[in-house]
Amino acid sequence: MAQNITTKDLTEISELLEGENLAYKKCVSYAAMTIDPVLREKFGTFACHHRGRYQKLLTFLISAQG
Repeated sequence: MAQNITTKDLTEISELLEGENLAYKKCVSYAAMTIDPVLREKFGTFACHHRGRYQKLLTFLISAQG
């Protein structure tokens, strides 16, 4: 089922993708920098959540093209 996606929609989704990717990279970086195992685990969890949202947005874009 093809959906009509406007240029504005694409711009907003692109910005969301960039934000999720940046948040993922920051969480991974912070996890690598900390020596506290609890914080390392939290940052790892946050990174996984951001990566998951990124993948969902990307999947939506791909399915909307079809």
